[in-house]
Amino acid sequence: MKNSIMKVAAFKIQSHGLRKFTMNEIALDLKISKKTIYKYFKSKDDIIYEYFKEIIESDKKYTMEAIEKEGSLEDKLNSIIFSYHKYKLPVSILDEAYKFYYEKWKEIESLKDLKLKLIENTLKEAMKSGELKEDIDIHIISFILESISNTLLDYKFLSKNNITMKDAMDDTLKILLYGILKN
Repeated sequence: MKNSIMKVAAFKIQSHGLRKFTMNEIALDLKISKKTIYKYFKSKDDIIYEYFKEIIESDKKYTMEAIEKEGSLEDKLNSIIFSYHKYKLPVSILDEAYKFYYEKWKEIESLKDLKLKLIENTLKEAMKSGELKEDIDIHIISFILESISNTLLDYKFLSKNNITMKDAMDDTLKILLYGILKN
């Protein structure tokens, strides 16, 4: 039952945001009483905390498994950047989390920092193996990726340019790895 509640809650969060979904909506969708929900979750905030916890845990697990697999540098970087989340995490939810659930937003930021460290380590390994030029500064590449990921978390930029975050990051990786010149 707890998983069913979370699935419906995640859908409501993704549709309405962190603050606008209600326990009544969840109960109605599941055809259960609110009392049943409260057996599993003390409050709406408990559901929100579980939502972020499951996203972060599933993302970390997928990322760590993905980087252990054999594959190209581009595949590994994509695996780090675009990992699996148990539930969707729309950019608008991050903005709302920053405003109203700052501690959860900080956990998402910590996940982002972990991913940036993994990218840096992956690039260092590629440099050691000869896959990357030795004269590049990995710290600059990491800084570029961090800056770009912060820009791409601005849903106004994405919607203004009619681009998804995945497409924007794919293009960013192509530019970083292959440049902008034809030759």
